[in-house]
Amino acid sequence: MEKNSNSSYWQYLPAVLFLVVLPLNHTMALRLIFLFLTAAVALRSYFKIGAPPLPLKLPLALWAGIALLSLTWSFDPLFSLTEIKAEIGYGVLAFFSFYVLTRNSDAWGIYQRALLAGLAGTFLFVAIRVFQLGHAPSYDDWDWQHGYVSYSTYLAIVMPFVFLPLLGTVGKSLRAAAWIILPIYLGVAYLNANRMFWVSFGLVLMIFLAGAWNKMKDANARRKLLLAGLLGVVLTGAAFLSVVQMKVSATTSAGAAIATTVGKSERYIIWHYWLERIAERPLTGVGFARDLPHFVYAKPAEWPAFWFAHAHNLFLDYALQLGIPGLVVFLFLLGAMGREFWGLYRSADREAWMVGLAGLGLLAALISKNMTDDLFWRTDALFFWAAAGILLGYGKRRGMK
Repeated sequence: MEKNSNSSYWQYLPAVLFLVVLPLNHTMALRLIFLFLTAAVALRSYFKIGAPPLPLKLPLALWAGIALLSLTWSFDPLFSLTEIKAEIGYGVLAFFSFYVLTRNSDAWGIYQRALLAGLAGTFLFVAIRVFQLGHAPSYDDWDWQHGYVSYSTYLAIVMPFVFLPLLGTVGKSLRAAAWIILPIYLGVAYLNANRMFWVSFGLVLMIFLAGAWNKMKDANARRKLLLAGLLGVVLTGAAFLSVVQMKVSATTSAGAAIATTVGKSERYIIWHYWLERIAERPLTGVGFARDLPHFVYAKPAEWPAFWFAHAHNLFLDYALQLGIPGLVVFLFLLGAMGREFWGLYRSADREAWMVGLAGLGLLAALISKNMTDDLFWRTDALFFWAAAGILLGYGKRRGMK
């Protein structure tokens, strides 16, 4: 892997600024400017220096292809085309750009710091809001973080980059910063009070601990991982139960709150309704665009508006948009990405397997967090593609050593 000269660090500036402003709302113009500048630098680098073969070419082509094909049957082709540009076009551009530009350990360290800086920036706005309100933010008080649900999804997707420095993938300064950020991260997540975040957190934590346990043979390291696992289970369980009780009633017992959450969730009603709509157009769906189905179908009169926004499940939404074939293509894309990360995890190179582990955590966070919602959209989707490009860009090069 090549090293940078001091004069070449300027090329990372647009990418760093993109990663820092992306998690904040009201920055659309800035993020697009920085994304296009990053893409321009990446193209220059690609033609001048080259890059390892781009992974996922076939799955990405099929994903884009079936979305474009849906323009022929979409209920609103112009809306679908706009969403294809925003969701697939910008996503693939971010993935390609960061894959090309994460070409050495210097870039890897720079982007990890930028990701943590962007996360810390969201904490600053949370602190300002708490100071203004004098209490924890409520559902409507997360405007600077793209809203309550979007922010919880971002917190889940960024999770692997909080855990990675703790395994020692880069220098001591970044590891120290991660230890400082971790308790703040958990505190802000608790204030956000999203139940599925804690499910995702527990899942990703177990992936990291089990994956590291399998790779690390030192008995002392394994004991530390076991202790971290026990503490993590206790912390995750306590936070989840507390948040569930907040959502149901502070006076309700934990068991009753869990029973209410699991047994009487409105998601069952929402999913049943949209499954019936999928059955009406199982081969095509209504056309690409997460929000298109609620313009096509009539809202049940007794439903509140937010129930009808979308299917509240990533995979149901894809079946609604692109039919069962589109869902299969999307699953193929996620599966191919998982295979890439699994291949890195199996590497004997310590940096490569850690990157692979982070990638598996990234996928687990995306999927688990979007089982009861669908925020693979706009900011959170764009962040996911940038993160995947960083991980595969560095991991592939480590695997070539």
